Amino acid sequence: MLVVLLIADSVRADAPGFGGGTAPTPLLDQLAREGTSYTQCISSAAWTVPSLIALTTGTLPHRLGVSRWRHPFPAGRPTIMSAFSAAGFEVHSCVHNPRFCLTATEARGTVWDSEEPEEVLRALSAPSGSDRFVLIHHWWTHLPYISEKLPRKAWKKLCDEALAELGAAPVEAARRMRMRYDNVLGEFDSQLLTRYLDAATSGGDDVLFVFTADHGETWGDSLPAGRSVEHIYDLHGRWMTDETTRVPLLVWGKGAKGAVPAGLAHDGLVRGVDVAPTLAALAGIPWPCEGPVLAAPSPLQRERLLPSALLDGDSLAASLMARRVPEPRDAITVTSHNALKPAVYPTAARKMWSRFALRTADRRYVWDGLYRMREVQDLGPPLERGITGRVKDKLVTRPAVWARLAAERAAALGPAGKLEKSLFPSVREGSSGAGEEVEVDEDSGLGEAMRMLGYGD
Repeated sequence: MLVVLLIADSVRADAPGFGGGTAPTPLLDQLAREGTSYTQCISSAAWTVPSLIALTTGTLPHRLGVSRWRHPFPAGRPTIMSAFSAAGFEVHSCVHNPRFCLTATEARGTVWDSEEPEEVLRALSAPSGSDRFVLIHHWWTHLPYISEKLPRKAWKKLCDEALAELGAAPVEAARRMRMRYDNVLGEFDSQLLTRYLDAATSGGDDVLFVFTADHGETWGDSLPAGRSVEHIYDLHGRWMTDETTRVPLLVWGKGAKGAVPAGLAHDGLVRGVDVAPTLAALAGIPWPCEGPVLAAPSPLQRERLLPSALLDGDSLAASLMARRVPEPRDAITVTSHNALKPAVYPTAARKMWSRFALRTADRRYVWDGLYRMREVQDLGPPLERGITGRVKDKLVTRPAVWARLAAERAAALGPAGKLEKSLFPSVREGSSGAGEEVEVDEDSGLGEAMRMLGYGD
């Protein structure tokens, strides 16, 4: 069996064709017709790093204290990679930053560069009769929406130009950005996903495929009145609305429990933290599993501070295979302090994790215990795509909601400081992808600029 979890960066739920969007995605649309999709999947974090932590652990990221790749990961915590490895699967991780991305989990298996499509194809080309799990984090749907691997300086320059466009002429620039965004998602569908699925199915074994995103994207709609786009975190990370937190979730193929039911689109709320336990159940492997077995304490991990059984996600496998709408629920989304104050990573838990959102069927409540902010977004029945209304607290009072979000903040774990860069060796051909990573010249100012954008470690 080949199990594939493909996480496309910054893809909002209403972008692909099967989500009602304008991006040309005929292959994804076909997979949606042949499989099961969820129209109301809410990401568990509002930007990439903590969201990938939630997707791969089934645990909200503030409980693990990880908001950048150089934060230590709690030892013994299960991940979707360690679960498949413990079940005897080969594990392959195709990520956009092979040196740092998910390294501290100590369970990535063989690591490849997702910006090198030939590397991804090699990871997917499993010999017939083998069991393999492949995690793919597709990066090119992220700003600046370019379907090619760029040097860091060129990437930074294009991001700066795009943000300047949005600041200077927000309406016209947002229209151009959406066109670029749709085009790059269409290119992924026609040029890469087709090849990836061909490689996955070439061995003749059963393939179980899940497509989702780490978070959504906005070009100004989510900003409060009077605010303009100033930073990449204004596109995602800082403001939690449906544009930035509602993502696609599509399940297709055949797992240990049989073929995924075809032609279903469920509208019940599901969450990013549900992905890992759902995928494990559909593949017929135990979840949670024991964490990775290490010969000695790892310098990349911290002492286990939470029991491995404390997981936030629920498996959707039973309802999916029975063709039922998931049980009613709500969804928590969290963001980290660096999305509010770029490049600032407090070690105190209550500062690092201060902003939370609770999404219900018809409203979203946003609370920040550090900046004394409360907001209620009225989504209305039925849920409408696009701009969401904001309702003043005096019109909608829910003391239990604010108390619940405050309790989440009280349960947060601080990151315990960043790990030394020397603990993250450059990656090399054969074990982790496409070759040695080029160092960022710290003296040039680019290193600091990358950290300000949240993507350079």
